[in-house]
Amino acid sequence: MITKTHTPGFSPSLSTVLLTVSALFALGPGAAPAFEYNDEGKTLANKRLKGSYGFAAQGYFGADFDATTQLTTGAIAIRVGVFNFDGNGHCSIHSMANKAGLKAAVTQDTSDCTYEVYLDGTGKVDAMLGGKSFQTFFVLVNGGKEFMFTRREGTSTSADQGGATLVFAIAKKQ
Repeated sequence: MITKTHTPGFSPSLSTVLLTVSALFALGPGAAPAFEYNDEGKTLANKRLKGSYGFAAQGYFGADFDATTQLTTGAIAIRVGVFNFDGNGHCSIHSMANKAGLKAAVTQDTSDCTYEVYLDGTGKVDAMLGGKSFQTFFVLVNGGKEFMFTRREGTSTSADQGGATLVFAIAKKQ
């Protein structure tokens, strides 16, 4: 015959609670917060993106959507380059593009470039490149060592479609 023994003063549920508290205490103080905040309580998430990132992108130049046929037309474009982020919301881009129909690659540098990183790791870049405004929307991956992005040039116009370069790319920390 097997009998259960019970230690006076310790119920099984109390033992579980004590074991859990002991394990948490052994792990030490909580992990550092994922984001730093300034004196005004605003996130300093831009610090998550700092340094040089090389990228290769492909997309369509002069993309135009025909609502009647539901087709997008345009020449294929390929671009390689480097994003430089300062950790404080300012950036620069140097890139070279090869677009179908051109005899030579086009090299361009930004004349104005700012960026924001949001708490969820997504963000955007607003820049001027080759006289055109564009926005790049990205998501940080691989612990901030890479980001995937999509870009639409010509964002200074009010039109939602047409005349743009539509791009998808991956950038990796150099």
